[in-house]
Amino acid sequence: MRIYSIIALVAFFLQGCGIPQSHAEFDKTPEAEFLKATINKLVDRQYTAIESLMDARVQQSDIRGALEQLGSIVPGETPTHLEPVAWNFVKTASTMSGSTTSRSANVAIEYTYPGPKWVVASASLSGEPGQFRIVSFNVEPLSAPLSELNAFTLKGKSPTHVLFVLFPAIACAISVYAFVRCLRTKGLKRKWLWSIFTLVGFGAFSLNWTNGELIISFLHFNFLSAAFMRSGWLGPWVITFSIPVGALVFLWKQRTSANHSAAVV
Repeated sequence: MRIYSIIALVAFFLQGCGIPQSHAEFDKTPEAEFLKATINKLVDRQYTAIESLMDARVQQSDIRGALEQLGSIVPGETPTHLEPVAWNFVKTASTMSGSTTSRSANVAIEYTYPGPKWVVASASLSGEPGQFRIVSFNVEPLSAPLSELNAFTLKGKSPTHVLFVLFPAIACAISVYAFVRCLRTKGLKRKWLWSIFTLVGFGAFSLNWTNGELIISFLHFNFLSAAFMRSGWLGPWVITFSIPVGALVFLWKQRTSANHSAAVV
């Protein structure tokens, strides 16, 4: 019963954040409607109309040439399917006055055409719905649907990928083991502080599962010493593990104390 309560709570939280919970909800967002309308303009070669929507910050020297190049990528046929890829928006207060805010959004859609052929269209937008300005706009052809390109599978992966399955599991297991042992240790001073410390991993070793890119960050920490996430609904998975420093320090301290007690006896 508890798991259903948790799921309901998460769903309520996401809904409260305004995140689309279905394909239909995504299609109704102002950002998705704007991007689809822009693609339609691109297909109809309405380059002037798109240029008029560009944000003043765009520094592209030859916007018309860039749009014509993007137009050549989009197939002329009617798409057979549209799939949500990414969506988010951020509102930030003005640094000069807290009473004014600016809104920026990102949206991406995968188009499937007969053939089959696939392209992903994406845009960064500024302004409120109904007054969007295009900060960036791109169309990229795909060799396969993103659900296949970014699938979490070991097929065709390198030994590094295998290690990034094992290391996060090991790091997480060490953190959980130290946490449980901490809670069961009697007479431990500042137990609440130690228990939190055992669950925190420091540093971050991250792997982009799709392209194998490795990113290392030392000024970083992760709860349970491991994490996995993806950008949007169809973006590449990123697997991360951290060094469970807190757990290792606690276990070393416990072993040292145990050895000391045995020596005294």
